[in-house]
Amino acid sequence: MKKILIAIDKFYDHNKENISLLKKNNFDIIYNKSKRDLIFPKDKHIYKGVDYIIAGLEKYSKEFFKEFKNLKAISRVGVGIDNIDLIAAKKNSVKVFVTSDKPSVAVSELCVSNMISLLRHVHTMSNDLKKGKWNPIQGRDIRNLTVGIVGLGSIGKEVVKRLSNFGPKIIFYSRTWDADFALKYKITKKSLNYVFKNSDIITIHLPSTKETKKMIDKKMILSMKPNSILINTSRASVIDNITLANSLKKKLILGAAIDVFNEEKKIYPFDKLKNVILTPHIGSHTLETRSEMEKMAIANILDYDSLLKKTKSAEMTMLWEKISNNSVI
Repeated sequence: MKKILIAIDKFYDHNKENISLLKKNNFDIIYNKSKRDLIFPKDKHIYKGVDYIIAGLEKYSKEFFKEFKNLKAISRVGVGIDNIDLIAAKKNSVKVFVTSDKPSVAVSELCVSNMISLLRHVHTMSNDLKKGKWNPIQGRDIRNLTVGIVGLGSIGKEVVKRLSNFGPKIIFYSRTWDADFALKYKITKKSLNYVFKNSDIITIHLPSTKETKKMIDKKMILSMKPNSILINTSRASVIDNITLANSLKKKLILGAAIDVFNEEKKIYPFDKLKNVILTPHIGSHTLETRSEMEKMAIANILDYDSLLKKTKSAEMTMLWEKISNNSVI
């Protein structure tokens, strides 16, 4: 019987239907019952003999792949794969899958809600009221502002769709170019430096790669307009967080909303700042989105396992075409 590890500790709480699919396909299911992210090598006994993994944010290093030769595939619940050593995975013939663009809507809605909260000082006034202070603060309308989007992938596009009804001027920087989309929503492509110098709101949607590491550097952050805000729901590594925290502390910018950190569960350097909204990496954490992502993560494994069983080349080609869009390597 094939073994599959569901490394996410809360995965099976609301996915009984998906779990039943694994059982029907003769998978021996191993659950992470630790109520935390698994750690290698501390938890290596859990991975013993595992053929497939439904993965979260736990790390998969070169040493991990060297030890577990039986592993055939990892299906990541999400799109970020910076926690997986892809070179080592490929070297050891382990396929890595992601859940495509499923998080896009949930993340984009969090971005827009944080923009409004910061512009209207909702978090500040809520805290004041709880302390017995009646202190109305005048806010700003999105419609009169310029929003700069850094990264126009699936999430960046969903942000544009939601902002379009508010009526701001939207500019963007992206390494990819979708002319039809830009024309439809009347958005303008600019240089990264231009976006930072001219935007009232900046929202970042970049993957974590060697090229994007601290792409948002000190010079760019210090060039931001006074009373501007920054939203980061992508990856912490793409920005100089120390400079951003200092700018917030000195009130060089109005505020920020941060959902991603250099290390999970450690919110430094934003821990003592009042003009920042912090959330515990919940961009995709809605019932609807998580359910869809988990469903796709299981489908990736079932399809790949079925592919490995196929003997007829035509059937293999058709099945691979079905899942190849979700394959990283």
